[in-house]
Amino acid sequence: MGKFITRDNLFYRFQQLIILLLHLFLLKWMFYTLSEAGTMSLGKVFAHFTGMALFGAFLIRGCAYWGRHHFLKEQKRK
Repeated sequence: MGKFITRDNLFYRFQQLIILLLHLFLLKWMFYTLSEAGTMSLGKVFAHFTGMALFGAFLIRGCAYWGRHHFLKEQKRK
């Protein structure tokens, strides 16, 4: 098995790191909301869940777009 990080895949590893950090942020936000929901008003809980849903949707869409962009760019090089 080759090296995990090479000169050729450095950008992809950076991309994976950013995606991982964003997912961990979303997970922390979910944990915070679920653990504090009993002390929040219903409107505030609803706003948190709406924000998490939008953040998750944009995260999925953004990752898919970013991956497709780099795939097509790589296909043009070949």
